[in-house]
Amino acid sequence: MPTRHVEDTLFGLASTRVTIPRPAEVREYLVQYPDMIALVLQVAVSASRRFGPATELSLELYRDPEIDDEYLTLYVRQASYDEDILDQIEELSVQYERGLHGKSGWLLVTTDFCPPR
Repeated sequence: MPTRHVEDTLFGLASTRVTIPRPAEVREYLVQYPDMIALVLQVAVSASRRFGPATELSLELYRDPEIDDEYLTLYVRQASYDEDILDQIEELSVQYERGLHGKSGWLLVTTDFCPPR
């Protein structure tokens, strides 16, 4: 049952210090795209290990205002940004990009250079 798997994943994300400001949106996305569930958790765990406890990871649903498109975004936020933050994000992205091939949804890891909330 995908709904139970989604709930387990949301719980797992919380245990890896990932905040989800609008959990209903993320839940709905994962129910709609269940083949993304394992990848989202895997990427979150990797990001948590890579960036450490001083970094906020926020999983949010991005909706493109110009076209009918939406996807999950894992924002990396730091109080004081590492000089090589974009390189670190790129290294992480390279690790999971192959896992996105053939998936019905999409996941982007990025930063908006905002401070943690």
